[in-house]
Amino acid sequence: MKNIIISKGYKTILAGMPDMSVIQIPEPETVAVSAMDIPYIRPKLLVKENDPVKTGTPLFCDKRNKRIRYVAPGTGIVKHIVFGERRRLLEVVIGLDKKNEFIQFETLPLESIDTVPRSKIIKLLQEGGLWQCFREFPFKDTADENHEPPMIIVSLNGNDLFSPHPRVILENNINSFEFGIKILSLLSKRIIVTSRRDNLDSLDRLNGFKEHITHIVPDFYPAWDPGVVLYQLKRTREENRSWCISAEHLILVAKFLLTGRYPVKRVVTITRSNDKKPHIITRQGAPVKNLIGNLDENSLITTGRFNGRSVDPQTHIGFFENTLNIIKDNQKEELFGFIQPGLTKPTVSKTFFSCLTKTPKELDCNLHGEERACINCGCCVNICPVDLMPNFIIKALLSDEIEDALSYGLLDCCHCGLCSYACPSKIELTKLLFHGMDAHYKDKE
Repeated sequence: MKNIIISKGYKTILAGMPDMSVIQIPEPETVAVSAMDIPYIRPKLLVKENDPVKTGTPLFCDKRNKRIRYVAPGTGIVKHIVFGERRRLLEVVIGLDKKNEFIQFETLPLESIDTVPRSKIIKLLQEGGLWQCFREFPFKDTADENHEPPMIIVSLNGNDLFSPHPRVILENNINSFEFGIKILSLLSKRIIVTSRRDNLDSLDRLNGFKEHITHIVPDFYPAWDPGVVLYQLKRTREENRSWCISAEHLILVAKFLLTGRYPVKRVVTITRSNDKKPHIITRQGAPVKNLIGNLDENSLITTGRFNGRSVDPQTHIGFFENTLNIIKDNQKEELFGFIQPGLTKPTVSKTFFSCLTKTPKELDCNLHGEERACINCGCCVNICPVDLMPNFIIKALLSDEIEDALSYGLLDCCHCGLCSYACPSKIELTKLLFHGMDAHYKDKE
């Protein structure tokens, strides 16, 4: 195992870390396949309302590559097809019935997997609704099947600080994970498996699993993000088109290829203040309201503390989402807050005395100020894990100087959200960087 040295990131301890207990909740009445968390997709519907579907039935495909399908995570009737602005597909909602019928796909032999053609694996995953598990840098779009990646990065840790613990994900799934690694070796010559340092002790309980870990990263956010790992490891221009996949999705891929059935169970975490925080086993696409239970009036639901989307309680959790953070939406102004000691306030710039204590801190939704002009303070530069200068990049983007923004490293941005969090001028730097990358991606098409 090699150590990856990363000096920048969010090192403050946050309150609300989920515990190691696991519970299973009852089957929901509805599930959905969301298109809201799939970047760049151009969905084409393959079903209409009131159509009967089985688990594994294609619901929509991607117009850019119609072989890539998104399938039903349950058996029942298509209850609603929800559209947003400009008739953008948001989600396809399925009303579940008591039957649990599966579309049966072809299986692959465990013993002779090395002889299976690469094209056959890709075809099965596209038809079975799991090819989107593979994301390609720099835009983290669905991987290009015609491109052999220089490396594939497998992250044992999720996108968020409060994502499910890898031991819970891997327990009872070691064989599937090892089969998944064999599959990856047929897709790329170099496989990287990363783990946080503080997870190593708990992974010791999984017999021999640590042998699969190739790189260890620090414990602060977002050192385990595949984009940060790639930034530290890449040595050639070609490596900018590497792929990544999470450990949980790799296990899903392996189970699908071994059984020929679309796997529907997921592990999610729900975190909020002063509440028990277990890992929850549920069905993919479960309703958010079933997962969160009672919700306070002044609360915001997000899929990440720093980079997640805001979630409506009436919608369903997405394919790539495995945590829901319920954060207090406290917008009350604090009188003379800037001169108070702030013993419990999280601080990046060490403005408050809380920087001297190691007690867990709680975040809220308050901006604690208002948006102002950039003052070139360097807070975003000091916290960026991939050594970008977000203040320079956004000025280039706002001036429509896309070439300058690219030369400053725009495509290395991993969208961790820390620059927006640290900015004392309250500028939405992450959103501006994302829109810049999005515009560049669309210009290339």
